[in-house]
Amino acid sequence: MLVDFHNMLRFSKEYNWFVRLQFLFVSISAFLAVLFVHMKKTILLTFISVSVLYLFFQFPRNNQWFAKRILAYWNDFNSQRKHSGVEVRKRKRWESGYTVSKQIAGFFEKNHHIKNAIVLVPPSAYFKERGVDYDVPEPAVFYYYTGLRTTWINSPIAMEADWMVIADKGRYQVVPVTDKTVLSDSINNLKKYPLSL
Repeated sequence: MLVDFHNMLRFSKEYNWFVRLQFLFVSISAFLAVLFVHMKKTILLTFISVSVLYLFFQFPRNNQWFAKRILAYWNDFNSQRKHSGVEVRKRKRWESGYTVSKQIAGFFEKNHHIKNAIVLVPPSAYFKERGVDYDVPEPAVFYYYTGLRTTWINSPIAMEADWMVIADKGRYQVVPVTDKTVLSDSINNLKKYPLSL
């Protein structure tokens, strides 16, 4: 009897593929059965969780908390997402302290011939008394905002100021210091206003 090894080898390869396919089918069926059992539990737990949350927010105090904390945060987030420019966020965060400081620095940006200027900035109370809403930042913060060096009236370098910010009737302007005696008198007059951070 002659053995046809070639046919036997072909038959065993086909049989191996059949066994592999059958094993794959059984494995997938078992996985789907387990998944379905777990999905039933997951769906049930999800339904219970949503029901408990619904009941939780039916109490007025919890509903107010949700509106004040969660919804307010979400609305702020959407507003900030729509207005995400760096300058817009800085203006919103630091308000008039940043905005007016940038406007003062804008004067020096327009006049490029002015370099290494030191600007004397009066206290916030001075501006408020004269109708300007400006919370004056301390000199380091002013420099952080604008890159411009400033000084307060109580600083040892106040007498080195080249420029000064003055205000009247709701407006302010940057003026050059031409006479150190006038600067000294101005500093003495401004000392009646308290410095505040």
